Order: sequence, then C-alpha cells, then structure tokens
Amino acid sequence: MRNITGPPVEHDDFFDRPKEIARLQRELSNSANLRINAPRRVGKTSLVLRLCEICQQQQWTAVYLNVEDSADELSFAEKLLDSLHHGGLHPDSISRCAILFRKARQALGGVKVGAGIDLEMGEVDDPDHSTLGRALESVFRKIEADGRQVLIVIDEMPELLLAMTHQDHGQQRVGRFLHWLRALRQSYRQHIRWIFLGSIGLEGFVEERNLGKTINDLTPFILDALSAQEADAFLEKLGTDNHLPLPPDIRQEIIRRVGWPLPHHLQIVFHALVDSGVTTADAAALEKACAFLLRPENLSQFDTWRQRLEEQFSVPDATVAKAMLNHLSQHAKGRTREQLLNAIMAAHPQSEASKVEEQLGRLSIILQRDGYLMENGGRQAFRSFLLREYWQRRRP
Repeated sequence: MRNITGPPVEHDDFFDRPKEIARLQRELSNSANLRINAPRRVGKTSLVLRLCEICQQQQWTAVYLNVEDSADELSFAEKLLDSLHHGGLHPDSISRCAILFRKARQALGGVKVGAGIDLEMGEVDDPDHSTLGRALESVFRKIEADGRQVLIVIDEMPELLLAMTHQDHGQQRVGRFLHWLRALRQSYRQHIRWIFLGSIGLEGFVEERNLGKTINDLTPFILDALSAQEADAFLEKLGTDNHLPLPPDIRQEIIRRVGWPLPHHLQIVFHALVDSGVTTADAAALEKACAFLLRPENLSQFDTWRQRLEEQFSVPDATVAKAMLNHLSQHAKGRTREQLLNAIMAAHPQSEASKVEEQLGRLSIILQRDGYLMENGGRQAFRSFLLREYWQRRRP
C-alpha cells in the first residue's frame, strides 16, 4: 500500500473494507440502486472502484464515470455513452447515438444547451432517437434485453446538477433531468444497477430544491470513517509497506490527533512524517510532522472544505455556515445551539433571530452530514481535529 494523498486509490493501494463491500454486494443482489451518503475524503470513490473490480470478476459489466467536469445534459450523455462503449455494451447502438450527439453538439456550436434532456436530435428516421433522452433510452432498452448484469457508478453527480442550476432555466432543467433519470432506472431495472456518490451530498441537494421524489428509489448506503481498530491496522500496513514502521503507541497517538480517522487524513499525517526525513517514528518525529502539516504553506490541502461551502450554498447560507465553523474552531469541546446563536447574532445584530435560528438548524444537519461537525450531548463540535486546527488558522 503506497502513501497516496491525492487521487482515489485502487488495486493493492486500497485498504480492504470487507464489511462495506459485503453490504454493497448484498444491496445489489437485492436489486437496489444506491446513493452513498458519506462525508468527503471518507473513501467513497476508492470503495466503489474496488466494488467495480469485484463485479467484473463475477462477470458483471461495471462502468464508472466522474461527471464533475460535465456542464449540461448533453455532456453528461456523451460521457455516459463513452463509458458504456468502453464497457463493451451494445457497440452498434452506442455508435449510432454517439454520431447523433456529435451532430447535436456541432449544431449548437458555442450555444449552451437550453432544451435539456428534451434536446432535439434533428432530422432522424427513428422516433426513438428524436431527442437526447429518447436516444439514451433506446440504448438502455437494448442493454437490458441482452441480459447482462450491469453496474453504473456515477461520481460527483451533484457537481453537474449545481452547474446546471446556474444556467438558463436551470431549476426546471434539473427537475426534468432527475425525473428522467428516475424513470430510466425504473424502466430498465431487471439487469441494470446504479450507484450515485459525490463530495456534495445528493440528498441535501434535492432536499433544498424540493426534488426528493426524484431519488426516493435510491437506497441510502451510509459510509463512515475507519473504526479505531481498522485505523490501527491501516497505519500498521502503511508503515510496513513504506519502510517506516509505526510502533503501537505512535499509531494510537496519530489516531488521537486526527480525531476522526479518515483514510486520507491518516495518509497525510504519515506523508508529513516521511517528508520530515526521520528513520524512526517516535513522539518527537510525530510532533514535528503535525506542526509541518499545519504550516501556512501546507494548509491548501484542506481548502476544498472551505471552497465547497461557497459552491454548495447560497451566499446567505454560506455566510452563516462559515460563521458557525469560525466560532466552533475556537472551542475544542464544542458549543450548544444557544451559544452558537448568540455568537452569530453578536456578529450580525441586524439579523432576525428567528430566521438565523432556522438557518442554524438546517445548516447544522447538512454540516454534520457532510463531515464538518458532530453533535454530542447537545453540543456541536468539529468532527476532525485536523480540520478544526485548519479552520483556526484560516479564519479571518
């Protein structure tokens, strides 16, 4: 297992999570389509990539696509079609659709997609290919008829949906697109399974826009950080495989300092140890590594946690969410809801208390779901000690 701190890990670099894999396989065998609910950096993508490997070994066709850089329904369709093609699924139908999509893209030129999933494909001799949605449905109809078990994993779907909301008629298009996707899953459900995941929660996105019905057929799958026992085994293997063995007391101290053992956070602490040039991992080396990790020039590796707030929330909600996190970063043991409300009202005395209180309740749930906060004994606090230390250093 290599010390990888950036991209998802695959093959021998993946630290096995047999219980989670078994749960996913059980859900798929029960004909479930899934949405993985988990905070960022918990290892969602790495887990589903391992699942895809296992499915392929069991004679499934498993395709994975990341739609983070897709801007609209047509770019989503093109990426989906390309992934199905690489999976070897009905190449003739896919090739025909791909030609239609290219023609549609050329006809649009630099114009943004305005008709959404109902985008017309131009003059075609088959009514099943008259629109973008129908063209894709014709491919799925043939894949379903083949009888092969197919798993489609779509990563970063909320990123695509957020991009669409910022375009012309974005809210209406997102609604039509999600309803169309749900109908697709319902129509072709005998042999095709879907998994959706992303660094922004799909559940939170649809709830904010009253679109919950569009994903009510997706079974939620909860994925959390490693247990203390798993984190210890993770660190032991990481040290052994990278020629810097970690004694039991150092492994426990790393887990204590991290506070919430995400695989990524364990990796970056180990990376800081290696970067320090030590040949033996002891308490002094760990202290130096943690200090190095939180130096100003290294804080950027946590910046996505801050940037996501502005991408995910409206300006008023992002302002309150950052105010909550700024305040909580100064209190390691957390704060009560009343203390949080008082702190935000003191900073924004012109605000209406009842509206701020409503915001706090709503945002607290989202921030807990996305891995920023946890609630214990009526107090909210940062879930990750590392993230709290980062926020202290980054706050105004």
